Amino acid sequence: MFEFKRYVNLGEDLFVVRNLIGAILEGVGIAYLIPVLLMWFYPSEVRYVYYFAIPGFMSILLGAWLSRHQERIEDVNLRQAMISAAFIWLFASFVSVVPFMEIAGMSFIDSYFESMSAWTGTGLTMMSNLESYPRVLLFWRAWMQWLGGIGIVLVALTVLIRPGVAAARLYKAEARSERILPNLANTAKVIFQIYFALTLVGAYLYHINGMNLFDAITHSMTGLGTGGMSGHDASIGYFHSMSIEAITIFLMILGAVNFTVHYKVFKEKRLGPFFDDIQVRYMFLFLIPAISIIAYGLVRYGDGIADSLRQAIFHAVSAITCTGFGISDLSKYPELSKFIIALLMVIGGGAGSTAGGIKLIRFTLMYESLKWTVQQSILPKGAVIRRKVGSYVFTVEDLQEVTSFTMTYLAFLLLGTLYVMIRVKASLVDAFFEVASAQGNVGLSVGITSPFLPPDVKTVLIFLMWTGRLEIFSILVFLVSVAAIFRRR
Repeated sequence: MFEFKRYVNLGEDLFVVRNLIGAILEGVGIAYLIPVLLMWFYPSEVRYVYYFAIPGFMSILLGAWLSRHQERIEDVNLRQAMISAAFIWLFASFVSVVPFMEIAGMSFIDSYFESMSAWTGTGLTMMSNLESYPRVLLFWRAWMQWLGGIGIVLVALTVLIRPGVAAARLYKAEARSERILPNLANTAKVIFQIYFALTLVGAYLYHINGMNLFDAITHSMTGLGTGGMSGHDASIGYFHSMSIEAITIFLMILGAVNFTVHYKVFKEKRLGPFFDDIQVRYMFLFLIPAISIIAYGLVRYGDGIADSLRQAIFHAVSAITCTGFGISDLSKYPELSKFIIALLMVIGGGAGSTAGGIKLIRFTLMYESLKWTVQQSILPKGAVIRRKVGSYVFTVEDLQEVTSFTMTYLAFLLLGTLYVMIRVKASLVDAFFEVASAQGNVGLSVGITSPFLPPDVKTVLIFLMWTGRLEIFSILVFLVSVAAIFRRR
C-alpha cells in the first residue's frame, strides 16, 4: 500500500494543492458574504453581520494568498486534484463554523457537524427549536446546501478558476463527469444557470401555495439541492399542506435527475428526454415497490390507507433523491418501513445530479453486467457485446470501477453501522438507517443524531458525510497521500 509514496513529490504536490485550494477558498469567502445582504430585509439582525463579514474577508484574503502563483501551474494530475477536492470540503466546513458557534452558541464539534452536513447536502442536524434562530443563520444553512448541491468546485469553476487541465481534474475529483457542452467552463455555467432557474421556479410555486417568501426561497434551495435542511423542526410536515408536499416531491425529483437531462428538456422544449433517461426510469422502478411496502407497513401499524400512502410516497422520494425532508416522525415507523427507506438512501439518485448514494446508474449497470456475463458465456467465442445502457456506453474498466466503488461503499456502510450500533446501543435497523443517511448525504433520521451523541460517533458521521459526498476514492487518495508523506518524514 505504501509503495504509493514513490509517486508523491512533496514540494510539487504542496505547490499545486495550495494554489488549487486557495482559488476555491476565495469562492467560500464570497459565499460567506452573501448572507450579509439579508440585513437589508432584517435590520434587527445587523448585529450578526460580523460573524459573516469577518470570516468571509479572511477567507478571500487567505485564498488569494494561497493561490497567488496559480498561473505558474502547468499541469495537475488526478491525484493532486483529488487531494485538493478532499481537503477543501474539510476546510470549507471548518471555516464555516463561526456563525454556528457565535450565533447559536454550539460547541465546535456540533458546529463542524452542522457545517459539514450543510456543505455536503446531508441535512442531519444538531440544532433544534429552529424557529427561534435568526433568519440569517437559517439562510446560511440553506445557502451552503444550495452551493454544496452542485459542488464547491463547480461553483468555483463558474466564477474563479480559469479553464484548463486543473479545472477538468478538479471537476472529476469532486465525483462529477457529465459534460453538457464540450467546454468545461461552459458546462459549469449552464449547470449553474439551470440550477438557479429551477430554484426560482420552486420558490415561486412554494410562495403562491402559502409559504412566506423566506421559507419559499430556503426550502426551494434545499429541496432542489437535495439537502433537506428546513427552518422548522417538523420539516415539511410543519406546513400541513398537500400542495406544498407535492411541490417538494417535484423539486426533490428534479434535484436527483442528471443536469444533462434538464439541459435537453430546456433545449428541446419537451419532456421526452426526462422520461427517456434510463436513470429516471429506474428511479420509478425502485420507487413503486418500495412505496407499496412502506405503506403496507404503516397500514399494519394502524395508520389509514390514504395517510399511509401519502407518507410512503413522500418519504420514499425523499430517501431515493437523498433530500431528507420529512412529514412525520420516522422513529415511530415499523422496522420494515425504516429498512426499505434506508435501502432507498443507499441506492440514491442519478449520477450528475445533486443527489448522493451509490447512484442509480451504478445499480443499473450492475444488473446489466450480470446479463452481459450470461450472454458472454452463451454466445460463440469472440462475439462482441456492446455494453450500453440507455444512452450510456461503458467499457470493461467502467464495470470494474463500478464494482470497486460499490463494494467499498458497502464496506464503509457496514463498518459505520456496526460502530454506531455498538456505541449508542441502537437496533441494527436504526443504526443502518442513520449511517445510510449520513453516507448517502440524505438527512432523514430516526432520532439517533442529536447533540447528546458521543463525540466519536459525531466524528464518524462527519467522516461518512465527507466520504459520501466525494464518493470515497478522492478520500482514499487523500488519506493514503497524507500517510505516505508522514512515512517519508
